[in-house]
Amino acid sequence: MHKNLRTLVGSILAATLMGYGAAAAGDAYPTKPIRLIIPFAPGGAVDQIGRTISPRLAEILGQSVVVDNRAGGSGSIGAAEVARAAPDGYTLALVLDSHAVNHHMVKNLAFDTLKSFDYLSLLVTLPQVLVAKKNFPANTVPELIEYIKTNKSTAYGSAGTGSAGHVNTATMAVHYNVEPTHIPYRGAGPLLTDLLGGHIDFAFAGLSVMLPQIEGGALKAIATSTAERSTKLPNVPAVSESIPGFEIPTWIGLLGPANLKPDVKARILAAIQKTMKDPVVQQKLHASAFNIVTSSPEEFLARVNKDDQTMATLVKDGVVKFE
Repeated sequence: MHKNLRTLVGSILAATLMGYGAAAAGDAYPTKPIRLIIPFAPGGAVDQIGRTISPRLAEILGQSVVVDNRAGGSGSIGAAEVARAAPDGYTLALVLDSHAVNHHMVKNLAFDTLKSFDYLSLLVTLPQVLVAKKNFPANTVPELIEYIKTNKSTAYGSAGTGSAGHVNTATMAVHYNVEPTHIPYRGAGPLLTDLLGGHIDFAFAGLSVMLPQIEGGALKAIATSTAERSTKLPNVPAVSESIPGFEIPTWIGLLGPANLKPDVKARILAAIQKTMKDPVVQQKLHASAFNIVTSSPEEFLARVNKDDQTMATLVKDGVVKFE
């Protein structure tokens, strides 16, 4: 009888331990809130994407997705936090095009652009628009160039050193042999504030941020960075009409720290793909002029490599200067 009792107790204990182990092993990611770093100030295109997708992403994953703005260094300060984070999927970031080229432009980066991250998906692209205040004298690119030549203190803003807005303006300036002063900001939100306040003269910036101000009459659109005219601004010429091949859009992608566990990475990828296909999310993004991409990790990394090589050439040729 005692032997049978011992056998029964042992069986119950073994079953309990096995069940506990199975439950622990079956704790599927995520089991706690996820931090989504936005490495720019609120109000810009990256912030727009983060706040548009995070509610639906949270629903799909079954955990809160907390947007955390960490601005500075053209996005490099927020990116450094991701690089330092544990590769468990609880710290992710949305990065701007400047992320691919910051190592050419920003001193003492605390990470390796190509080795410190798992590139998950290039989510969207966005046309850049050349804007100025409504009362600014120039209405076309040629008039802007003449204004810069006449007014040596002309200043333009960008969402950060090495951003698409910086590269677009620098490329245009070199083409026309002018040198306006560059003022980098911690995102398009602060840039817009200073542009409306008259602290800078013009800017190339993401259409999603500038479109409401254009439609409201506070700003005027001079040109776009698209290969063809934007459907949102069909009467505004593209710079490519006067500079063939001029096309440098903004892009925004999702990444995490390097060496994410395969099952965690797969879960994130499936969730973000489902999020970007959601009709409500798509409607909001299209209304703000975003083009939805949702690439594979390999395609995203290929884009980063391409932009890295392009910036290396621009720096070498003096089109974009180290700041």
